[in-house]
Amino acid sequence: MHAESQETTLSSCSSSSSSSSSPSCSACVVPLAFSPVQGTVTVPFSAGWNRRYRDASGENLITGLEIIPLRFTNLEWTDVEARFDRLAYTKNGTEPVIKWSDFSFCIAMQQTPEFANEILRALRGRSEWKVDITKNELRDYWHRMAGSVDSRIQLFFYMCDRNFDGKIDEIDMKQTILGSASANKLSMTHEEAQEYAASIMEFLDTKKRGYLEPPQLDTLFKVSLPRASYGRSSPTPDDLYHEPMSKNEVRFRSYWRRAWIVLFWLLICAVLFTWKFIQYSHRPAFQVMGYCLSTAKGAAETLKLNMALILLPVSRNTVTWLRKKRWLSSIIPFNDNINFHKLIACGIVVGVILHGGTHLACDFPRISGCDSVLFQQTLASGFGYQQPTYMQILATKEVATGIAMVILMAIAFPLATKWARRQSTLLPRSVRHVAGYNTFWYSHHLFVFVYALLFVHGMFLFLTNNPFEKTTWMYVAVPVLLYAGERIYRVVRSGIYEIKNLTPSLYPGKVLSLKMQKPEGFRHPFSLTSGPADDFLSVHIRALGDWTYRLYGIFQEEMLGAAKGFPKVYIDGPYGASSQDYVKYDVVLLIGLGIGATPFISIIRDVANNAQKAEFDQPVIEMHNFLSSVYQEGDGRSAILSVIQALHYARTGIDIISKTPMWTHYSRPDWFNVFSKLARRHPGERIGVFYCGSLLLGKELEGLCTTFSYRTNTRFVFHKEHF
Repeated sequence: MHAESQETTLSSCSSSSSSSSSPSCSACVVPLAFSPVQGTVTVPFSAGWNRRYRDASGENLITGLEIIPLRFTNLEWTDVEARFDRLAYTKNGTEPVIKWSDFSFCIAMQQTPEFANEILRALRGRSEWKVDITKNELRDYWHRMAGSVDSRIQLFFYMCDRNFDGKIDEIDMKQTILGSASANKLSMTHEEAQEYAASIMEFLDTKKRGYLEPPQLDTLFKVSLPRASYGRSSPTPDDLYHEPMSKNEVRFRSYWRRAWIVLFWLLICAVLFTWKFIQYSHRPAFQVMGYCLSTAKGAAETLKLNMALILLPVSRNTVTWLRKKRWLSSIIPFNDNINFHKLIACGIVVGVILHGGTHLACDFPRISGCDSVLFQQTLASGFGYQQPTYMQILATKEVATGIAMVILMAIAFPLATKWARRQSTLLPRSVRHVAGYNTFWYSHHLFVFVYALLFVHGMFLFLTNNPFEKTTWMYVAVPVLLYAGERIYRVVRSGIYEIKNLTPSLYPGKVLSLKMQKPEGFRHPFSLTSGPADDFLSVHIRALGDWTYRLYGIFQEEMLGAAKGFPKVYIDGPYGASSQDYVKYDVVLLIGLGIGATPFISIIRDVANNAQKAEFDQPVIEMHNFLSSVYQEGDGRSAILSVIQALHYARTGIDIISKTPMWTHYSRPDWFNVFSKLARRHPGERIGVFYCGSLLLGKELEGLCTTFSYRTNTRFVFHKEHF
């Protein structure tokens, strides 16, 4: 069984202390209550029940029972009534009714209408259930859904008992499990459902009659899921707040590297703008165009700078090499290179608007429309002593190349946004059809023509003939040569690192895994799913866009025998990633959403390998798995899943979701509680929080890092991987 289209969170915490040889870690593997010891797991049972669940050898696996809350609705009757009134209509002069298909809306299960229909069928029994519902009937149904535990268990029994004969057999249980999996967006095979149904029958049908009756099902919902400690909140001791940093100090420590880089960049832009603004305020042309000219020329100077700078953050080999210099990486946030690239792009947009806009809307109309005498005194030499029309100005090399650059940028910039790259549903269908990662990639290569036009544009300035003022090439020559050299180097290097032994695997959720032999001399950081010490390379790629879907499809066709061979694979890299900084911290917290967990597998492998070499007595990694698409414990839609999860884990020590000994929680993590516990367990230490996932949760986690660094004497430092 696996999850489809849901958010899965993996969090891992390790406590480490760096040495000259390798980092070492100290922590406990949890959930402790779920860790199988020699194949057995104890699940707490309440007094009054003495059933035994045994494995094939007869060994006890479960020793007690405790009630699980079974809920079919969280709404009060007034809320249900209000929903009824919104949809009710009068039919043939009778009392108001709603359509049977609106029952799911009235009980707030409109996201799972099939499950709501099963509830309605069970409530109405053998009678025709696809008929209109009156308010009195709905009130009676609500009382049965929200009433006593016995009433709710009885309702669930009727949902399982599809022929209403008072008995539930293995086929009924299998269909119930499949329906619950579907309501929770889980993919489950019929074989898996059959296995889980058989486990329930084995546990409850002690007399081997082949069916269950209501008292036995009552036993089923007395099984309790042990909760991991991360799900509970507890008070924070007073000594945790000993000498915390001030809020300003926390902000300074968190953002000072970003802040000084951005402020320095803005300062340089401001200086260049002011310099050219003042310079052209004293030129003869100022008499014709005024401050429009000064503004356009000031913006042009910032454009030269930014067109040079924008190539540096994406010169990945250079950035990787500089990141290794500790003294330099301590003052420059190399992990924010893509963000800085985007910031400079915004600066270019502003510069283009100011430069091109003032020229087109102000300068050129004033040149073509000014007094001829004034034109001859100020601008005539630059135009062959003939005053041009507006259209003639647009036809000059300077303006034509400028307009061409703007058009190319207007194509490339929108296609580089996250909405276009990921084909967001917010885009019009016609735009979404042509957008995607491939479109972004190829449109971004229009910059080759942009830079060629920029060189031409900078050489034909009609307001000056001084070659020392034609400085565009001085700004961009070195960055262009550096970037071009990197691209050539990457092509040559990827040819050297050709992959020979390639093993692909397909996983649920359209995830492609590629495992390959590591080329000789290839050393990588922590952006892959293999560790630096492994003798192989592995990557996991989820099909989310046009490029990844195509890649997944190519390997899928080959594995199904529809293609003639795997495509040739080359390696480009390695490049650095923010996660390689994990060795700087005493403790690391790794948080990945869905496929965002894969960048951290490499770190976990590295920590485990180092711990094994150091022969630690205690475990060093603590892991938690959260599945947020499944309705929380006690919800009628997931209740049977919670039960089979507990039974299957008790018998095999394997979780039905993760397919590993790591227990899956049906909830979202309480992040405040997570940070609070880490601060209590590691007072005075530095904790690196590495995150790969959506921007929304990233902001929440970054805020918590700041909050707990301020409120406690534990310092949390946030790092975000690119998702």
